[in-house]
Amino acid sequence: MTNSSTSATNSSYQAQIALEHPDVQRFSFLPSVADPETKTFDNRQWIYVNRSIVIDQKPELARDRHELYLFLNGTHTKNAPRGPGYGPLAFCYLAADLGYHVLVLAYPDEIPASVCRDDDNPNTFETFRLAIIQGGRTKRISVDRPDCIERRLVKALQYWQKIRPRENWGQFLNGDGTIKWESIAVGGQSQGGGHAVLIAIKHRVSRVICTGSPKDFNHRHMQPAAYYKEDSATPKNRFFAFNHWQDYTGNTSPSQLLRNLRALELDAFGPPADVDVESSPYHHSRILMTGYPEVKVTGPQSDGSLSAHFSMLAETNALRWKQVWTYMLTEPTP
Repeated sequence: MTNSSTSATNSSYQAQIALEHPDVQRFSFLPSVADPETKTFDNRQWIYVNRSIVIDQKPELARDRHELYLFLNGTHTKNAPRGPGYGPLAFCYLAADLGYHVLVLAYPDEIPASVCRDDDNPNTFETFRLAIIQGGRTKRISVDRPDCIERRLVKALQYWQKIRPRENWGQFLNGDGTIKWESIAVGGQSQGGGHAVLIAIKHRVSRVICTGSPKDFNHRHMQPAAYYKEDSATPKNRFFAFNHWQDYTGNTSPSQLLRNLRALELDAFGPPADVDVESSPYHHSRILMTGYPEVKVTGPQSDGSLSAHFSMLAETNALRWKQVWTYMLTEPTP
C-alpha cells in the first residue's frame, strides 16, 4: 500500500471513529507549550474529554469517573504512520465516553527496554525505566527531569487546567502540585505498558492496562525482571494485560511474557482468558489473550510478529475489541 493510500485509509478510520463518539473532543499540544524547559522529544500529546459527561453530567451518559486515563505509547512513535505521539484513537475515544479524562503523553521512547535483556544485573530493567519515569542517568539512557514522564504529566495537567478549567484537569494533582496517583489509571502499549507496570508498583494507581507487554525478561538469567516481584503499591487486582499468542517482539516469547505475568501474580485471578471464544467478564481474569489475527512469525520483528504486537489496540479491530476494552476500563477493582 502506498503512503498516500495508507494516509487515506487512516483518515477514513479516524473520521468513522469520531462519528461514533460525537460528544468527545480531542486536542493536541506540544510538551514545550506546557513546559518551556522541555529539551527533547517534543512530540505531540493528546487529550480526549467528553464535556457532556464531565461538565453537563447528562444522565443518559456514563458518569464522570474523576479518573485520568494516562496512555504511554511504545518505542519509536516518531516513525508511526500518523506521526509521533498519536496514541490508540479508538481506545481513547471509548475511554472518554466511559467517563475518563484521557491524556496521551509523549516521553523519550527511542531506546527500547529490551536493551537490558542480556545484562547480568537483574535490576537493570528497573533503573532504565525509572530514568524515563522520574529522570536520571544510567549506562543505557539519560533523561533530564523536564523530559521525564512525571514532569510532563504535571505540566500537561497544569496547562489544561489553566486553559480549560471547567473540565477540571487539576483534580489529578495534589495541592502541592504533585501527582495524585490514586486518581490515575495508567496504561500503555509495548514499552509504554512496561512503564505503566513499574509506575503502578511504585505508586498506588486506580488501575493498570498494558498491551503488547510487560516484556522485561532477562535472557542472561532466563527469568522475569526482578522488579515484578517487588511489593506493589497498587493491588494486583487492578492490573490488566491484553496480549497476542504470536507476539515475539523485543525477543520476548509469549511463554516468557506469561512468566512475567505470573511473577506479577496476576494468575491469582484465574488462568488466561481466551477473548476469541470467551465473553466479558472473562471469568474476571487479569490475563487476556488473543490469536487474532492469525499470523506467520518468521522472527521477532517480522511482519507477522509486529501485526500481532499491535493487534490489541488497532483501530481496525475496534469493534472486535470493544467488549475487551470496556472490561479492562470498567471491571470493578475493590
